[in-house]
Amino acid sequence: MRLSKKALLLVALAPLLANSQCSNWSGGGDTVTSIQGWSQAQTIAWYTASQGSRLIPQAWFDNLEQPDAAKPFLDPAYIASFRYLPSPVSGWTAPDAACPFDPKLPLGFTVDCQDDTHFTATKLHWKTAQSTKEPWVGMNCAACHTAVLTYQDKPVRIEGGPTLADFQSFTGKLEESLRNTAAQPDKFARFATAVLGADATQADRDLLMSALQARNAWNSALENLNHTDLQYGFGRLDAIGHIFNKAALLAMPTDGAHQTPNPSDAPVSYPFLWNVPQLDKVEWNGLADNIPIANGVDAGALGRNTGEVIGVFGDVTIAKPDGALSGYVSSIRTPTLIEMEEQLSWLTPPKWPAAFPALDQAKVAKGLALFTEKRCDTCHTVPTASWKREDRYKVQLIPAAATSPATPPTSLLTTPTNTDIWMSCNTALDSAKTGAFETAKADFGGAETKSPTAFNVSMVKNAVIGSILQQKGAIVMTGLEGVFGIDRGLPAPKLQVFQQNADVVKQLRLTACLAHASEIFYKARPLQGIWATAPYLHNGSVVSLYEMLLPPAQRKTTFYTGTSVFDPKSVGFIPDESAPGNAFKFDTTLEGNKNTGHDYGNATLSDDDRWDLVEYMKSI
Repeated sequence: MRLSKKALLLVALAPLLANSQCSNWSGGGDTVTSIQGWSQAQTIAWYTASQGSRLIPQAWFDNLEQPDAAKPFLDPAYIASFRYLPSPVSGWTAPDAACPFDPKLPLGFTVDCQDDTHFTATKLHWKTAQSTKEPWVGMNCAACHTAVLTYQDKPVRIEGGPTLADFQSFTGKLEESLRNTAAQPDKFARFATAVLGADATQADRDLLMSALQARNAWNSALENLNHTDLQYGFGRLDAIGHIFNKAALLAMPTDGAHQTPNPSDAPVSYPFLWNVPQLDKVEWNGLADNIPIANGVDAGALGRNTGEVIGVFGDVTIAKPDGALSGYVSSIRTPTLIEMEEQLSWLTPPKWPAAFPALDQAKVAKGLALFTEKRCDTCHTVPTASWKREDRYKVQLIPAAATSPATPPTSLLTTPTNTDIWMSCNTALDSAKTGAFETAKADFGGAETKSPTAFNVSMVKNAVIGSILQQKGAIVMTGLEGVFGIDRGLPAPKLQVFQQNADVVKQLRLTACLAHASEIFYKARPLQGIWATAPYLHNGSVVSLYEMLLPPAQRKTTFYTGTSVFDPKSVGFIPDESAPGNAFKFDTTLEGNKNTGHDYGNATLSDDDRWDLVEYMKSI
């Protein structure tokens, strides 16, 4: 397999990865690794490379206690309760002795040791004579996009698959631990001794308390913007909502309490990553474009991944640029993002594992015929040959719901999917005060942020382009105009309505969305490897491929999530409360959790038809 000439990430890590070993990391027998085109060295590089995410100083994380107990936050059993996976990396040494990877961290949790001289939110000093390159722990793609399926006690790891992690509960408990550490004298005393040493001066303990309080204030401001009573549970995150609110906080970093909140109440399943570089549009609602420009660089992917780092703990300062080719100072590691996307382009869809029951080839053939007969291939492209890195797919954007008053569809592609509308709706309507963006007067991706208020998507676009421009100069400007290039045809309710009762706000948003529903979409994509991505629909509200083929009224209204135990017949995780690990009750009657939609004549299918279609989808 040939890598790009820019193989910065892998070249840097290659000497140490040659002797790396993957340990038994999922508990339940030796892990079976799906063969998806990556070497072990590439896989471990994917797990450990820092993208510039900075969640918490490593010295703090290593010594932090659980919120309500004097037990380590990093206790493996506690981390497993959030379904983050233990690291498979052991027995190796990092190339930079000043910034070693810590194998105690969960998979996809990385260490970042950048100079913080010009940072803002993560420029925290908690001891005298402190280095400007203190290590911080953050996340990279692998934390959210590595899956494990268990069948007959045999774990199967899927690279690029959707994690079962409960990000909402994890970050909530982490923030609670930090708050309790500052508020409880005994807890702080233990923390200070562990971080600073038993002989630390009172001045250093005071510095640590000040830094802890500053971090708590930042976390609280962001949590207030994201707050929702809706619990995501395992395997879901309102990623777009969190990215949008992070941009809103960057706009008003010292006065987040007066920024406009947009509840992150539209959680979605973590998307699977194979085929992503081959699609023309990405995100569940087709929000972002892929824009190949030159030498393996995709400006759209770079912008999208920069937005991801901004949302997941990147440090960005929105300020007036110094010159025409200057942007915003940030912690985002652009070269690493480019290389990781390059590596992702080699990731193949997982094949049905040999450890699972063998496919019934007669049913596969019948299912393929039905897939064509029922015109499923109108929206979901069927590859005509084996997977190729050079393949390109045009995804279909399907209206999220019927416009009110309804407009009769003219084809399958204009027939509303009628799935839960909120992810697509919020993306189109979230807006906030522009604050620092307006002051910066930087026309990155449009002039809208020069107004007192703007759509959040415009602020994200501005922050993304500004962050990249500071590091990469003119290489990106030819392509980045398409980053987060949603065509917003919806009129946003006036900003002040967001200060009203939450139920009133919700109804105003729904009315606006349904009046323009033909202008907001969900994406249909090729279904290669779809068997490894349960649960289904964009919001994870349907437990199995079999249930996807039932009329919505016959799908489960409630079920349980958290287990990795896989049902290879129906193709999904076991939804029963008794399944090991199932700890969250998913209620599809709640807004954001609806399991309606994707019904294109499901009632006309016989049960044999459904099982034949499921068998076919296992095979692709």
